[in-house]
Amino acid sequence: MKILYLASFAVLQFHFCSSLSVEILKPNSTGPEAALVIVPGAYITGAAYKPLAEVLQKNSNLKLWVALLDGFFNKLPNPLQFPIVFNKAVNELLKAGYKGKKVFLAGHSLGGEVVALYGQKANHILDGVLLFASYITKNNELKEYPFPVLTISGDLDGLTRITRIVDTFEELQEDVKKDPEQKYKTPVIVMESINHGQFASGQLPKPVTDHDLNPEVSQSVAYNTIANYSNAFMVVVRNDTDTNVTEAENILEDGYTKTATMMQPLSKVKALDQNPEFTSHWTNTAQELVVSLKNITDVEFINYEDESLDILPKQLPVLSPSDYIKIESLTTLWMQPNPLDSTTSPLSPLQLKATMKSQEAVKKILPSSQFGIPASCKEVNQNAYELAFAKSSPMAKERYTSRGRRIIFNDDVSVSSEFQWVRSQLDLNYNQSGLYVTAARFHTGMSEPTKSYSGQNDCTLLSPFRAMEWIYIDSLKYTTSQIKSNTT
Repeated sequence: MKILYLASFAVLQFHFCSSLSVEILKPNSTGPEAALVIVPGAYITGAAYKPLAEVLQKNSNLKLWVALLDGFFNKLPNPLQFPIVFNKAVNELLKAGYKGKKVFLAGHSLGGEVVALYGQKANHILDGVLLFASYITKNNELKEYPFPVLTISGDLDGLTRITRIVDTFEELQEDVKKDPEQKYKTPVIVMESINHGQFASGQLPKPVTDHDLNPEVSQSVAYNTIANYSNAFMVVVRNDTDTNVTEAENILEDGYTKTATMMQPLSKVKALDQNPEFTSHWTNTAQELVVSLKNITDVEFINYEDESLDILPKQLPVLSPSDYIKIESLTTLWMQPNPLDSTTSPLSPLQLKATMKSQEAVKKILPSSQFGIPASCKEVNQNAYELAFAKSSPMAKERYTSRGRRIIFNDDVSVSSEFQWVRSQLDLNYNQSGLYVTAARFHTGMSEPTKSYSGQNDCTLLSPFRAMEWIYIDSLKYTTSQIKSNTT
């Protein structure tokens, strides 16, 4: 029985390993030797990265060897097979004439996830890691990664969303404040007009084409842009005296600056509701619109965010002894559960569930003040979209205006009880014609039997960041499967 088991295991191991293959591309230039092993994305062949590899070699100041990996089970790179084929690649490089002791390791998309995981073990013979349209998952800090790591993607990537990469870039910005060298050790670069598929070539698989956005540059331009930053990263990491390290650092510096400019609108709008202060600044704006006081000089709007999903309204507003009015609101920030840190669906808040005071309640405290027409939840959500559009980059505005699907706001759906309010949600309906937004509204009069519920005007609000994510990404998607993947 033991012999049969061992024989079966040997057969399984043979089939598990025999499909794995490596293609070696020998260097065509001189300089210090380096090698790059490239892991493909899901359902993409290793050969699809040959055009990019050839541009990397042609433009490099290094004598760059490249190994293209292929043959993963079901065409899915995985951590079980990867160590086997990686060792095979290193051996093939040495057999072909590579004289170096370390290699760079790159992975595209799912291949990047496998590479990032493998690189977390510091006992490998790696110079550094390049994540093509991929990223180090959350709860793993950039500055703690064992090797230098480049995170690089395009702003038209429909799978590795810019709304996810903004988190990694913000992490880098904080690291750079303490150590400016981090922009060379762990650079995060987003390239303009390039999509997810342009790291590869040929007919891309349906999972990519279903989600990706249309690029705005040719494959040639994309390859040269990717190679420019990738080669600069490898030169800086190697720090060989025979290469122009200063020039390479300037290229990475330029990438950092351009990415910072690109990310600034996203970071600012995201921070309205996702911030260390646990304050929804947008709910404060919503409360102002709902109250519609003509003069708010002596009024302070205060918000508290809460993670509970069944919050009940508080006794609000309160009148301080100094006659300085404080109007408090409470917001529940609803996020889509995402334990795997995946990025094909929207990453912004599903809704801001806002408990606010009505205009009638404030009129009771300020009977002599002047008021305008109170905003409905629908009108507040329209304002969220208008803010997101106004804060978007000129490029994002042009793309949305010229080819984006519209966002449509339906009338509010009123709920009449505490139970209904607790269960209500912002309805986001993604379909072929656009994004349809319908808010729930819970309004109580001033003579409610439960005093704490008196004078409420509660709304399920659209996050400005969700509106911005629509403008930047989801409005530019057209196919049925793309739209289905965004349904929440």
